[in-house]
Order: sequence, then C-alpha cells, then structure tokens
Amino acid sequence: SLLTQMQKDGEIKPLPKYDNCWYARTDPKDVGRVESKTVITTPTERGTIPKPRPGVKGTLGHWMAPDDLETAIDDRFPGCMKGRTMYVIPFSMGPVGGSISKYGVQLTDSRYVVASMRVMTRITPKVFDLIGEDTFVKCLHSVGCPLPLKAPLVNNWPCDPSRVLVTHNPAKTEIVSYGSGYGGNSLLGKKCFALRIGSTIALLTL
Repeated sequence: SLLTQMQKDGEIKPLPKYDNCWYARTDPKDVGRVESKTVITTPTERGTIPKPRPGVKGTLGHWMAPDDLETAIDDRFPGCMKGRTMYVIPFSMGPVGGSISKYGVQLTDSRYVVASMRVMTRITPKVFDLIGEDTFVKCLHSVGCPLPLKAPLVNNWPCDPSRVLVTHNPAKTEIVSYGSGYGGNSLLGKKCFALRIGSTIALLTL
C-alpha cells in the first residue's frame, strides 16, 4: 500500500498504540501556514482586500495581479515534479452526490498529500462522473523537489520553503500551491477550497 511504501522510505512511522495511526516529521522550515506567501488574484486589488488608509498596511489578505501570478507560476512549476509520481485526486467536500457537496480534482507529487486527503475528504473516481467542465475546483500542488535531489532532505520531507507560494484564483476556481508539504498549504481541500474558494462559490450561488 501507499502507507507501507512511505514507511519503507522513512517518510512515516507507525504509532503502535492505535491501529492505522502514523507519525510524520516535517522539515522544521515547513511547519506552518505562510500568510505572507498566500495570495488571491483578482483583476483589481480592491476585489481581494479593502483599501486601507494611506500609510496603513492592510492585514486582511494579500493580492497578486494576474500577470504577476502567471510569472510566479512559470518561475516555479516547469520541471518541478521531475522524477516523481504525479497523483490525480478526485475528491468530494461532503457526501458524494449530496445536494450541497462540492467537488475538486487535485494534482500532486506528494504521497503524504494523497494519504492525508483520504482522511480530510472523500476520494473516489465517482467524482469524475459528477463534475462538468465548470463545476469543480482545479487544484495543483508540488513540493518543489524534483529528482535527483540537489540537497539532502530533512526528515525525508521534501519541500522548497524559500519559494513557497499558495495562490487562489476565484474567477477560475483554481488553486495552485508550490513548495510546501504542510497540510494547510498542501491539502487543498482544507482552507484553500473550503474557506477561500468556497466563500466565492457561495457568493456566486446566492
């Protein structure tokens, strides 16, 4: 199984007190959400955050212009999954087929993400039968560590903490995350989908 292979490769360890309970150690540089590197892109800054008074730094979010977002993605993603397996995760936020359930598809090169998304969401190929071209959230994630490695990993935890970027495009219902394996940045059904993109979906369906 995926978990067995992760254990063999030193990514996780079993905790014997409970069945199917696992312990993963991260790189100490990749242990929390990074608000300063978490951005939302809209045509105008006012579409993301309220305009503060002159000389006052806003604290309600971070905006990135669409052109700057494309540049940032193009700077990070080409070749970022080289040598790794890319996983396709069709998932449902809520019961599959539920009247208010929302669907997503995440691409990732992280086995930790695959294993954790099975806990956080409902993963099933049935999602592919339920989504249309514009009825699901597109999620792209990479730890940013192509193989062969340029430097040894810390705790067998791949990441690129100096270039982390977590982006949201509400108009396209797209989430793109790079460089972090930490749950809040890599399990894109969590805060990225459920809170940020989800609030936009709710607004559009009022």
